[in-house]
Amino acid sequence: MVNIENMYINFKKKIWFFPLIYGTFSFFMAVLILLGDSVYLSAFEKVFPKILYINIDLAVSILGIIAGAFITITTFTFSTTMVVLTLYTSQFSPRVIENFLSNKNTTRTFGIFVGGFVYSIMSLLFLKNSNAGGQVISASIGVIYIIYGLIYFSTFINSVGTYIQPSNIIDRLYSESLSKINDYKKFIENKKIIKLEQNNKYLGMFFKGINCHENGYIQMIDYNKILTIANKAKAIIIFEKVTGQFLTDKTRMFSVYYDKDSELVENIDKKLQNCVVIGDTKTEKQDFSFIIQKIEEIAIRALSPGINDPNTAIHCIRIIGISIRDLGGLEKGYIVMDEDTSEKSSVLVEAFDFKKLVYSSFNQIMHYAKEDYKVVLAIIKSLRFIIEKANPENQKIIKDYSEFIRAKINKKELNSIENKILEDELKKINSHAS
Repeated sequence: MVNIENMYINFKKKIWFFPLIYGTFSFFMAVLILLGDSVYLSAFEKVFPKILYINIDLAVSILGIIAGAFITITTFTFSTTMVVLTLYTSQFSPRVIENFLSNKNTTRTFGIFVGGFVYSIMSLLFLKNSNAGGQVISASIGVIYIIYGLIYFSTFINSVGTYIQPSNIIDRLYSESLSKINDYKKFIENKKIIKLEQNNKYLGMFFKGINCHENGYIQMIDYNKILTIANKAKAIIIFEKVTGQFLTDKTRMFSVYYDKDSELVENIDKKLQNCVVIGDTKTEKQDFSFIIQKIEEIAIRALSPGINDPNTAIHCIRIIGISIRDLGGLEKGYIVMDEDTSEKSSVLVEAFDFKKLVYSSFNQIMHYAKEDYKVVLAIIKSLRFIIEKANPENQKIIKDYSEFIRAKINKKELNSIENKILEDELKKINSHAS
């Protein structure tokens, strides 16, 4: 199931997906309408008003104009898209490109225009076979189609105008990160998180390690399927990775513990491997950290000498802080998906590590911004946002990271006022974490 869902998500990201769907639909629509014009005219006349029927000669001229208009707009749309993609790559992050391509206004606009061109060409090709007393409806349908296409083209232009603005890109990523973070919080809600040393249930049991089946990133995980396999095999299955991690075909992915009474299902290696989708790139479906990484990359690109836009970087840092703040209650360890003591089966899934999340979100930014007072101040304030909702263990992590920032600051490049402000902010973090 997870493989089918992942395939559908990947197909939707392909720029040819919606043109193929709309083109196929338009082809059959043209055939049906021309069939109605030539064979089922009397039935068509009861459905469509007579005003829509025009003579064949005029219909040919109109369809020719419509076909030319559709192919022209399609070319312009592709050109505009290429300009936007180039802008994204040079000024923001290559990872943000897929957010623009997966936007429904972008992909469906391509589909509508390609579909309109296919409809017009097919109608022109088969119009000579029409025998409707010199009156057809296909050209009128084409006029309605191009009006609809022009309306969608307007939404596409508006979408492009908003997507190329840095603040709008960051806000969209923030909305996506909140959605995925909420999904993860619901996933771990009411579930027990333990340290492996706390779970001595598997001690003394037989062990079987299962490696990843290929090289790549973990894109999706079917937790319910893993749980089903564990219950059927009467085994304890520990999934030792999180979504977004890069694995090789030699990396251990599962640890299976079972006793002599267990009924290990046939080909359990392959069945467990099929529960995890591995791909060449990261995806956002189950990985909120990838969205935060995109915001981080925009901040780093904004700090580069070629762009030199520290205000955009500061906005990114604030958004990262607000996003991670909702994860302040994360506990380190393994999530107990379900446990049936009578069957001696359970599934443990590694939880996201709050410390790694914080360090990976700010380290690169801090590396490039350690001499920029405003950016460093924004990072420290973001840590204050996070610590407000953090549990005691994670507060200690924030405190340690603030000390790391203090050591990184190049105080010689700052004046006394700036140094004092930074110290005051750092003291607020220390007092909050004590």
